[in-house]
Amino acid sequence: MLNIIGSIVSFLGVVTFIFVIWFMKREGEDERGDKIIGQAGMVGFVSFLIGYNIIFITNIIYGLNGEQYTFALACLLALVLIAYGGTIFFLKKKY
Repeated sequence: MLNIIGSIVSFLGVVTFIFVIWFMKREGEDERGDKIIGQAGMVGFVSFLIGYNIIFITNIIYGLNGEQYTFALACLLALVLIAYGGTIFFLKKKY
């Protein structure tokens, strides 16, 4: 079950990564793009800090095994990419 969920979340992360790279190449070089990338970076950074603290506290309380911890970190990476890409997507429409 973890493999299926991990595969789906990782696939969404890869799609978001491709979108972010596409945005940076096409629209990220002007002032508007810099502003969008900067705000998205702040959202991605905050989501990373919150997600990592949740994983860290969960590991202390429940003692995750190696597979669970690896799954949590993979989900964290994908969700940070999704938060970054989603912020770019919404700010692109806003500005």
